[in-house]
Amino acid sequence: MERTNALTDDQQLWQAVRAGHEDAFEGLYRRYFRDLFHYGRQFLRDEEAVNDAIQDLFVDLWRNRRSLSPARSVKYYLMVSLRRKIHRSLRPEHFTETDWELLPESLLPSQSSAETDFTNREDKCLLTEKLNAWLDQVPPRQREALILRYYYDMEYAEVAEMLGIKEQTSRNLVQKALYKLREISILLIIIIIEIIF
Repeated sequence: MERTNALTDDQQLWQAVRAGHEDAFEGLYRRYFRDLFHYGRQFLRDEEAVNDAIQDLFVDLWRNRRSLSPARSVKYYLMVSLRRKIHRSLRPEHFTETDWELLPESLLPSQSSAETDFTNREDKCLLTEKLNAWLDQVPPRQREALILRYYYDMEYAEVAEMLGIKEQTSRNLVQKALYKLREISILLIIIIIEIIF
């Protein structure tokens, strides 16, 4: 039921952004900044580069708001757009500056200190580092499918569409990643038991 409410809220926000409501634009930014930031960090380790990509994404979103079509899933749309933006930014021929002057100052997304504090705490969290170390042992494609499925709560069909693969392939990638994580955890438990005893 909670997911249904979120989808309804997202659709209302999306429609308001398309209609040019600044409050909805800011609400959309605040709602998805954290998820987009964490997703972007999979591709770029530089926090500033991820922040810039998110800012560029929202500038483009506002600039093109009148031509936006209805989104089936706002979260999915934003994540796919960020992924494309980051991949394009990594290609040398696409190094261009965004024209920030086209937007009124009040519409430029700004990062509050709460968001900065969150990202700093997250990076320093020991549990996250351990999880990332485990996830680093999973092949990148499997890792991305696993994170999209469980961290971002996407359906297998959405994962497949985002990665440009078939739905069954997305299921296989997630299952292989889970199997690999189980192997790692069992090995870790054996090592800990040997150390203790």
